[in-house]
Amino acid sequence: MAGHHRYHLDQDGQSITVLHDPRHQRAEVWVNGKTIAVARTPHHQATVLEGEIPALPPQPVVVRIDHPYDADDVPLCVLETDGNRYLMPHIALTPQDREPTERTPPATTPGQLLARWRARRRHHRSDHRT
Repeated sequence: MAGHHRYHLDQDGQSITVLHDPRHQRAEVWVNGKTIAVARTPHHQATVLEGEIPALPPQPVVVRIDHPYDADDVPLCVLETDGNRYLMPHIALTPQDREPTERTPPATTPGQLLARWRARRRHHRSDHRT
């Protein structure tokens, strides 16, 4: 299983972040930078964290972190509030964790090279016109 996982969602004017560390069996829910829930994560089960979003009136919130099927998979994280469920997007913690960008393969023929040059030139011209 990979190292730390971070999930983030802006919901109803609140910044909600979930930090999940399966190696140390710990998960936390932060709202606007303050911890509202902490739990130990079981080895082979989903983790459930319950807390309240500090609003008037306080809103109960439940965060579920599923156990991944494969050791290399990123577990799914779902936020439940007011009877609605929201899938929280996974956000890389460090540049090393980010997906590598796919490089454009080199042109193999003069026609491909000319087509790429024309496309760049059109794109460059359209940027100057706006």
